Amino acid sequence: MGIGYVLGCFLSIIVWKFDRQKLFYKINYNLQKVFKNKILLQLIYGLIIIIICLFLSKLKIRELNNFITAFLVIDISNTEKKNLKQREKVKFYDSISIISRSMVGGFIAPLLLIVFFGNTVSLVYMFIYNIYQTNEDFDLFKYLFTIFTILPSLIAEIFLYIIYLFRNKKSGIDFKGDFIINFIMRPLLNVDILGAYVESVNFYYLYSSKNTSYLKSYGEYTKKIDDVCVKDYLSIGYGICLVIFIIFFLLIK
Repeated sequence: MGIGYVLGCFLSIIVWKFDRQKLFYKINYNLQKVFKNKILLQLIYGLIIIIICLFLSKLKIRELNNFITAFLVIDISNTEKKNLKQREKVKFYDSISIISRSMVGGFIAPLLLIVFFGNTVSLVYMFIYNIYQTNEDFDLFKYLFTIFTILPSLIAEIFLYIIYLFRNKKSGIDFKGDFIINFIMRPLLNVDILGAYVESVNFYYLYSSKNTSYLKSYGEYTKKIDDVCVKDYLSIGYGICLVIFIIFFLLIK
């Protein structure tokens, strides 16, 4: 049992050049031309998700279902292509977020959901994750994405903190008093901050509200984010995903 997940993950890595989020952007762009109302569009997406999940759940060959599920929900390899293209300094700061988001949303979260809830819930999360990336104004998908991402983000944070302890020989992380609120409202931000601490660089986050916007810096470093830093964090992300997959495989056997 579990060979379908292994093969699905392997295929997902092989076709790493296939940009799934770009596909979702195109679908969203075309749907928005037809359905102007934001609430109606979210309901249309919900209906599409239900139909696809029902279809896949009817597959009688379990390992085929596992294979298709793993292929669809795992999306980590495309991160490398996106980050190695970054050459402008300002974009290097986006790289940490891209890696963190892909590690959590494209790997840890879907596998965790398979273990606890099965393939269907993991597929639903995959749609929520990708649809939310295409349009952050979708309040329903934003709310669901945040809820589903809290625990997977915490798992990533534990791994990153252990790496930080061994690499930097320090234990203190200054979240500027935002750890709890980030944990609930912006779980991926804590992952970004820990990733920056692991690489000994500062991380900047733009807080925005209806009344004001301000930039907040996390870290006390002088080192700048560059391609060496990005590649190192990328390798750490892959390493964490490998450990997670081994644990996942042992749990489902």
